[in-house]
Amino acid sequence: MFSETAVNMSLTDLSAAQAVEMLCARDITAVQYASALLAKAQEWECINAWAEIDPAKVLMDAHQVDMMYDNGTDIRPLCGLTFAVKDLFDVAGYTTVAGTPALAGTPPQENNTALVQRLLSAHGVVMGKTRMHELAYGVTSINPVFGPVLNPYDVTKIPGGSSGGTGVALAARFVAGGFCTDTGGSCRVPASFNGVAGLRPTKGCYANDDLIVPLSSTRDTPGVMARTTADITLFNSIFSSCNTTAVNVSLSGMRIGYPVNWWADLSTETVGVYNRTLEAIKSAGVTLVPFNASSIVQYHDKYIGDSTFYTMELGRELSRYMWRHGYNTSFYQLAQQMASPATQATVLSTIIAKNATAFPTIDDYFKILTTYKPALQQQYLDLYNNNTVDIMIMPTTPSTAPPIYSVEPYMLYNGKYVSNRVAIRRTAIIEATVGAPGLSIPMGLADNSMPVGIQIQSRPGSDNLLLAVGEAIEALLRPTPPPPPPTCTGCEPIAGTQKATYNGTGMPQNGQTTSVYTLDFQGNCTVKSSLANALPLMAQSAAGSA
Repeated sequence: MFSETAVNMSLTDLSAAQAVEMLCARDITAVQYASALLAKAQEWECINAWAEIDPAKVLMDAHQVDMMYDNGTDIRPLCGLTFAVKDLFDVAGYTTVAGTPALAGTPPQENNTALVQRLLSAHGVVMGKTRMHELAYGVTSINPVFGPVLNPYDVTKIPGGSSGGTGVALAARFVAGGFCTDTGGSCRVPASFNGVAGLRPTKGCYANDDLIVPLSSTRDTPGVMARTTADITLFNSIFSSCNTTAVNVSLSGMRIGYPVNWWADLSTETVGVYNRTLEAIKSAGVTLVPFNASSIVQYHDKYIGDSTFYTMELGRELSRYMWRHGYNTSFYQLAQQMASPATQATVLSTIIAKNATAFPTIDDYFKILTTYKPALQQQYLDLYNNNTVDIMIMPTTPSTAPPIYSVEPYMLYNGKYVSNRVAIRRTAIIEATVGAPGLSIPMGLADNSMPVGIQIQSRPGSDNLLLAVGEAIEALLRPTPPPPPPTCTGCEPIAGTQKATYNGTGMPQNGQTTSVYTLDFQGNCTVKSSLANALPLMAQSAAGSA
């Protein structure tokens, strides 16, 4: 019954395309496949990937797909493939909490968001709802109420965010595909930190309806994550409403833009793997075309800014979402109950307590939408046109995943403490503002044995070209190995809170704390003792560099 692929490879190690091939050929049933993934998820329970999972429902839904096949129904294209869904998406029968306590008591949803409906119509199976950074407003996926999501390659480190749960579920091999959202890196950052692929599609290509919890209508887009770019291409053909016609590309003779400003000041542990990747690309016949994109970054920061759209859109749009769902909760009440102190402080200071005359005013917002954003979009296109390239390449994240207990709001980066958003998201903002697609490609492990990804971008609407080039580049690179066995088995991760006394100037002095979070493990597990030994060493290192 089982094919040679299944004999030589665990079902949980199959790519989505491999699993779909076996499911459609009936080498395995949907129930057999789901059962294997559920067992793997149980093995990795301590990394806190799931906001909600019901194994009995998963198996029942998989069984229904098998029954449809037995009754003569064509169950292609997914044939019972299980899929993770970020806990921003409404799924009938599941609650939508978005990582925030005020929504934790809401009833199960009655309807599916359009993308989930597409998944089900393609005969996919919802595996469960994945944890995330609260309200998708951050890059760590740490939550003091619901627990931190742990990176499977090192469970003391962050998985990235905001789609951290989907990223770790893929890396730990208990799903082969999943939904993410991306407002400023939230698909691509966790893809990089977990050694998987993540696509931010051209804005508008994936349905973003009122059944997805909003952050910024100007920049939000759903996306997909998988372990390979080929799997992303498969999912894109199902979920995208834009042109998905396959594009044949050859890297030999291709010109790819190399924006030098985004390659500056890489974290020391990533230099080697990035250099190997670039050498492999050049050896395939690609000409890297260097240019400086600093001016577009400066224009964005001066006239638009990273927080403008959150400030003007989050409160209004989240209030509308709650009203349409009949929730008896105001945005102010939701903000007062927020779990993440750094995220809550931002929301309270920039959205709720904002002075009516402070930037951005309504007039500023209107001018940004009608003048500055269109100008930025043209500048972005000029990067391609003026340099005769169709693709740009840059680091997804200049560093690997930092520790949970030393990341928010400041993290140690090349010997100095900087804002985590500056260190982690610097290549994820411009294309989000202009609505362009971006793809993070796994490229193996950095010098510290942690994954990191490389990103390619293209013009809006050219997602099929982006994916074709991504597949060609990925074929040149070392595969990312699976993570080691979990060291947190038997424990529950706990994110404690403290006051960050360091103000971001110079180096922290003795006794100053740079993080609002602490990390502990309740129970007995291997990582608990190693963490206890590591924390004093880290404190000594920070004090020594002051």
